[in-house]
Amino acid sequence: MNKFKSFLLSRKSVIIQISLILSVVLLGYSFPQRFITSLADIEKWRYANPGLVPWLERLGLDHVYTTPWFAVMLSIFLLTLIISTLDQIKKSFHRTFNKDIFTQKEGAIIQASEAALVSAVRKKGYINIRTYEAAKRFVKHPWGYWGNTLLHLGLVAIIASSLVLLLTQKRGLLHLVEEEVHGPGKPWTVEENGLLSDAFVLPDAVRLDKVNYEFWNSDDLKSLSSDITIIDPRGNSRKYKPGINKIITYKGTRIYQSNTLGHAFFVELIDKDGAETSTILLIEHPGRRDKPGHGSFNVEGLPYPIKASYFADADKKKMTGGNPLLNIMITDDKNKLVNEVRLRLGDSGELGPYTARLVYISRWSGLIFVQDPGMSGVFFGFSIIIIGVILSYFTPPREFLIRKEREGYSLVWIPTKFEKFYEEEFKEICSAFAWSDGK
Repeated sequence: MNKFKSFLLSRKSVIIQISLILSVVLLGYSFPQRFITSLADIEKWRYANPGLVPWLERLGLDHVYTTPWFAVMLSIFLLTLIISTLDQIKKSFHRTFNKDIFTQKEGAIIQASEAALVSAVRKKGYINIRTYEAAKRFVKHPWGYWGNTLLHLGLVAIIASSLVLLLTQKRGLLHLVEEEVHGPGKPWTVEENGLLSDAFVLPDAVRLDKVNYEFWNSDDLKSLSSDITIIDPRGNSRKYKPGINKIITYKGTRIYQSNTLGHAFFVELIDKDGAETSTILLIEHPGRRDKPGHGSFNVEGLPYPIKASYFADADKKKMTGGNPLLNIMITDDKNKLVNEVRLRLGDSGELGPYTARLVYISRWSGLIFVQDPGMSGVFFGFSIIIIGVILSYFTPPREFLIRKEREGYSLVWIPTKFEKFYEEEFKEICSAFAWSDGK
């Protein structure tokens, strides 16, 4: 057992564990992660890195924080922290209620009564922790001995809560078109659940009423919010407005506004026999007024994959012109262009063997729904760490030992840190009495 404990707490082992966790963070930055990367960007990455796609799917590199191997890594690190924290608790208890009053440090020999010396020490804020036969022990800020322990306890709370999140969290991303309703049990656009979680099902239906957005003159997004209505099984409804930096909480589920938005194009395709296929093309909003947004689609029943792009304003003068221009291309199985057509609302045109008509345009936005019971533990852990830092650096403990000597009383001052900063306390007490350095 001791060998196992020594192995976990060895410098080499701790460095390796921290390095592995940092490596996971780097993987999270290097590979597109669900929920923080748009579907279009994920598809673009997959197209640009076909050799890495099998590894992405095999190792779960697009959701590294909910993979089994990361859970094992966190569990080992948590065990190491718990063992280290227990050691810290023992050390803090020993330092606070220390019975070992012998020290090699030289003290000052004070010519004064014990009562006068004790009074001078107490006036400096020192507390008599314990009186022994040979000496009295005074400590200023004894709680400072628990600063490192709180730092360790905070880390334990954060890692344990992160593990709970990894195992039990539920997250769902929806791309909803205005007036569209997502009912309980309907599939998510993207769903990601903890290793021990079942399917994420919302208790009530959600309807997107309106997407609100503005752009700066630089074409960067200025604001984004969504008007939504949540409807329970009895038909009762409540309206909410999640936005960027405005989180909604409903029945234990937090609702975030994703930073994705765009236009939904309702297109009819009619072949030469009169057969009609209707589809909705959801394309992300262009990042610039003079550059189009792109999307790729496989429409059921259509032998050709569709590639589409659009400008928010057909004249390319605004980001919110209300007059989008849609470009549709169909390609063959070798990705060779078959035909393309440009459409505004109400337009129709020939698209290979089809007549394409743009019948309606609406807006869509992304909404993220999260149930993560461990998140409060993460914040609690950070608050404990902050308290530990305050105790360690703003209330460092200092000690006085008062011992009876043949020549008078020996006054030994023992600072734990920042000795130069606090040594005036010792000098002021000594200067109030006749004293020598004891050498």
